[in-house]
Amino acid sequence: MTTAIQYQGRKARRAGSEQRRQAILEAALAIIVREGIRAVRHRAVAREADVPLSATTYYFKDISDLIADTFTLFAERALEQVVRPFRDQAFSLIEAFREQAGSAPDRREQLIDSLSTMTTLFILDEINNRRGHLVAEQAFLQEAILDERLRGMADLYLRELGLLLVDACRAFGSADPELDAELIHGHIMAIEVRLLTHPEWADQTQIHRRMRHLLEKLVPHA
Repeated sequence: MTTAIQYQGRKARRAGSEQRRQAILEAALAIIVREGIRAVRHRAVAREADVPLSATTYYFKDISDLIADTFTLFAERALEQVVRPFRDQAFSLIEAFREQAGSAPDRREQLIDSLSTMTTLFILDEINNRRGHLVAEQAFLQEAILDERLRGMADLYLRELGLLLVDACRAFGSADPELDAELIHGHIMAIEVRLLTHPEWADQTQIHRRMRHLLEKLVPHA
């Protein structure tokens, strides 16, 4: 992740120390997913990480630094493991349709349907298999409203997400890829938040219908 924002806590000087510092961040992230950010305390994190209390206070004297560094770790992983693979899949799909024979209207219709299906399956996979990722994302973005120290990281994270979608929108010929990327991202996040609170509403047909409705308006006619 390209960023001017650095990890806030004390830096590890040896490999073993870095492993302990990483374990502390992993423990903090697990607590956030399970109980929320307000549950992140030095004792709770030390217990979760199975390290001495002195280790958490050594690396993170301020609990805000621990939360900020956990957000940084989360953002790096999310972009690398979730968002970039989704973008690459979209690029491959768009490129395949560029090379496909047939009339332009038919290709556009098939592209919209395929992108809608791909996005729908991505959302369902997030809800069913990576719920912790979505919970952590929402927790950090909510905390950034309350803690100005997290706002720069939140802005950067959202900007990186947007830029990846901008590339995909540009690839399918959007006249305004920045705005279209913002619309797609906002739409996906709104669906995800709704399904986090009501996972029983995770209906593939309905999600596909909503994504198709949006993409019909965004994918240009040839």
